[in-house]
Amino acid sequence: MYSTAICYSVGEGLTLSHKLARKWMKRAADRGHSKTQFENGLSLFSEGNMMKAVVYLELATRAGETAADHVKYVILRQMSTSSRDRAMLLADNWRPLPSSSR
Repeated sequence: MYSTAICYSVGEGLTLSHKLARKWMKRAADRGHSKTQFENGLSLFSEGNMMKAVVYLELATRAGETAADHVKYVILRQMSTSSRDRAMLLADNWRPLPSSSR
């Protein structure tokens, strides 16, 4: 899924489509791909969706993506205590979607 997202984002082997790249990126992130969780968190942050960005960045951090922790910390400093707590609760309760659609 991650590779498909990259192919769509640069138009290699597939038609260039940022919309489809985002779709495949989210699919990979929702299934636990840590690099994609980090990239999805960055994308959500750039769109101003702080809550979802923190959740994905926290998941990426927990999976070993150390760079995600710095960005997450920057965002958390801008959020209220209740919003920070809510984001961490969402991350704590997150479960990956199944990889196949059986």
